[in-house]
Amino acid sequence: MANFEMVKKRCAEVEEKDRVRNWQPPIDGQIIMDTFGLKPGREVGIIKNALKEAMLDGLVDNSREAAYQFMVAEAAKLNLQPLTNSAIHKPI
Repeated sequence: MANFEMVKKRCAEVEEKDRVRNWQPPIDGQIIMDTFGLKPGREVGIIKNALKEAMLDGLVDNSREAAYQFMVAEAAKLNLQPLTNSAIHKPI
């Protein structure tokens, strides 16, 4: 019975790690590129990783609006501003 409990606990741990690993924020790389007129590259990765970490750490709500605001703030640190035609990606 003790082995069964140990296996059950281990399965739960693996399942949780998979859930966190597979989770994606509501803003993806394509939205970042479209919003700032970027091509795939370092800046996109920096913004995307910062957003994912902030959300996993509970610093940013898991909503598109909060993620968008965080993305814009992170991009500003890289001297990037949203394009004027990027309103399509702004949360409603």
